[in-house]
Amino acid sequence: MYFIVSYYKPHDSLFIHVTYHGRVKVRTTAEQEAIKKKERAKKLAEYRAGMGLIFQKRRDQIYDDELMTVTERLLIENSDIYTLWNIRREAFTKNDWNEEHLNESYQHELVLTENCLKSNPKSYYVWYQRIWIMEHMREPDWKRELMLCSRYLNIDERNFHCWNHRRYVVQKAEVSLEDEFKYSTSKIMNNFSNYSSWHYRSRLLSTMFDKCNQETINQKKKDELDLVMNATFTDPNDTSAWFYQRWLLNARDFDSALSQVLLQEDRIILFTDRTVSLESISLHINNEIESVQWKSWQETKFSKLLFGKFKKELNEIGEIQVTIEGKVYPIYHFNKKWVYKKRKSRICYNQDQLLDQLSNYKQLIEMEPDNKWAILTAVHLMRKIDFVKFNDDILTNLNTLLEVDPLRFNYYKDLRSKYIIEYKLHELWSTEEDNEIKLKIDLSGLNLTTLSTNEYLSFFEELNLSSNCLSISLHQLSLLQNCKKLSLSSNQLESLEKFPTLDRLKVLSLRNNKLNNLQEILQLLARHKLKSLDLRENPVCNATELKIRIMEINQNLELHIE
Repeated sequence: MYFIVSYYKPHDSLFIHVTYHGRVKVRTTAEQEAIKKKERAKKLAEYRAGMGLIFQKRRDQIYDDELMTVTERLLIENSDIYTLWNIRREAFTKNDWNEEHLNESYQHELVLTENCLKSNPKSYYVWYQRIWIMEHMREPDWKRELMLCSRYLNIDERNFHCWNHRRYVVQKAEVSLEDEFKYSTSKIMNNFSNYSSWHYRSRLLSTMFDKCNQETINQKKKDELDLVMNATFTDPNDTSAWFYQRWLLNARDFDSALSQVLLQEDRIILFTDRTVSLESISLHINNEIESVQWKSWQETKFSKLLFGKFKKELNEIGEIQVTIEGKVYPIYHFNKKWVYKKRKSRICYNQDQLLDQLSNYKQLIEMEPDNKWAILTAVHLMRKIDFVKFNDDILTNLNTLLEVDPLRFNYYKDLRSKYIIEYKLHELWSTEEDNEIKLKIDLSGLNLTTLSTNEYLSFFEELNLSSNCLSISLHQLSLLQNCKKLSLSSNQLESLEKFPTLDRLKVLSLRNNKLNNLQEILQLLARHKLKSLDLRENPVCNATELKIRIMEINQNLELHIE
């Protein structure tokens, strides 16, 4: 008996020649497709029958061997049917198995999940099933589980599902942070282009920093900066190390939580260096806890920027303190206001190292002028070293990025806006006295596209934002809860739909925009108690009923429309 198979492709059809006992049979593409179609139909029928049986048994609360066998067969074919894993967990919890049978079933489940991982090593549901099983086992073998993680990371070192699983196993196996840090080093040294390894390393460092003093943290960050610079020069176009370096430059960059506080009348505005829980903050007036209705500007339970109202008269106050996460901050009385501000930036502990890295990246930019990562990293280094001294160079680099990386044009424009505002705030603060907080700022004509990352603006009562590009950023104005006078003239505004409610706003200028919706203006007036509104040089001014409709809402409004 013998057969010979040969292939050739005349025109657009695939022919398969099978010579069997000297006879030739030609199987066309259509025949092959018909066979595959029958196979798919058969598998679909088996799948539907299996699922029908499983769901019927689930409804009847019958978690027997047949159910386990059928779910196992279907999961081997497709391990991402998470409902089947749920049903198998139900079987473990609802069956009255004796301890021996239960342990055997747990072991079998681990074998099943390993078999599923062979064909689908990035299945979230399979990795979770292993966690669930091991959590219910009396004596899980954590060392073996750690070896399994290492094996799969040797196969694919970017398998972030396995990295997440390893983080869980390391805790259970009580592997020391130092040993696991060495493991991450070995994976990174083996391949710098491994984002998952860098990310895992950052999580390890964050945990280690919680247990180290500041001197140890500083030394560790110095070592890491040397490592990551080596990686970026090895492959300047790989993103993994660049992202890690950006995280490293900002990791543990604060020594206290509170940054600025302002108390006026019955209001308090509080801004922190890091996100804190509303429940971790308390206001103490005359050594007694004051009841405050705290609210974050984004309506979240954790925030950096908080607004509050209290009932006590400030004139009767002798001492005020704010407590955040157990740490007490004294608030000072100045010019009829109670204030706290932390604005003096410390000289970075590794300035020489950062200057050396900046010099090296400038050389890399000269060799590869279109390398956006080197240019952007130079920006972050200059800001870390001295953002005031390097302000012009920072803006120059951002303008270069707009040209070399046009796909991220809007990101760089927003970054530029953030840095410009911070520089303007520094200029304003440098003329203040120790405890003074100036409440007026001019940010006009700066081509700003966003306000979102500059929460310090929430302290100002007067803001001039005219002649910018804030047409799609009106929702960000919600942080201006202390603002009484606001100018948005010449911002190319076409709609006021996303204009937030600012309770203290009295004077608003919308002059020289593209507003044409009278209803939006009326809705804005209904939400605010304005004293003055400037609508000049807007298409809506041509509406004959404009003045009449506006005066129906606010008869005392000083309206400018011509």
